[in-house]
Amino acid sequence: MRLRPLLATLILSINVSVQAATEIITPNHRTGEDLLPAAQSFLGNDGSVTIVGNQLIVKTENARKITELRALIEQLDTAPKRLLISVDTSDSNDQYDPDGSRVIRHSTSNRTGGLQQIQASEGSPALIQMGQSVPLTNVQANYYGGLQSQTQYRNVTQGFYVTASVTGETVHLNISTNNDRMSQERPDVVKVQSTDTKVSGKLGEWITLAGVNQQSQAERSASALTYSTQRGENMTLRVKVDTLD
Repeated sequence: MRLRPLLATLILSINVSVQAATEIITPNHRTGEDLLPAAQSFLGNDGSVTIVGNQLIVKTENARKITELRALIEQLDTAPKRLLISVDTSDSNDQYDPDGSRVIRHSTSNRTGGLQQIQASEGSPALIQMGQSVPLTNVQANYYGGLQSQTQYRNVTQGFYVTASVTGETVHLNISTNNDRMSQERPDVVKVQSTDTKVSGKLGEWITLAGVNQQSQAERSASALTYSTQRGENMTLRVKVDTLD
């Protein structure tokens, strides 16, 4: 008869232990996704971490690990830094504009020569973009055997999505670029190029991302709807990140 109360007490203590091994950590500044890799690396085989909403759900049988993990999260969960991102581009070939056509130029930031700058928060993507709307004319035969032309404006842009994070004096960059260009050989062709890059460098110093010759590009013809490939023009792209805090 004494075995039954002892068994009940043992089951209750196990349930309390299981409940104590599950901890919810809510970040104040960073997102759960930002902190997840560090939390998983810290726990290793001693537990698991998942994300629900913006909360970290920690499961481990080691209570000391939870205490140490909370201290680590407090160190990492700092307010994002305010950053000034500068992008410098230079090109050895001029962009082609069709003769006599009206070109509408636009840009998302101030531009002096090949330099563009934008302020952003650490960890948030920032868009730096410039370009123009170019008329592309499509000529087709009509029902009566004559020729009929139709002009549509196509946005031709060069842009950069830059996401920066800072560790000490090192900046880590995730960059997605697009580089549309009018063909110098055919005014009805737009050359399209996009790249994704991850690089690291020092704060306040220029980081070169591309040089000499870009990869092959796809050409899209608005009138003939044909595709071809061609080597890109010489281009250099540099990025610099400075802190504003």
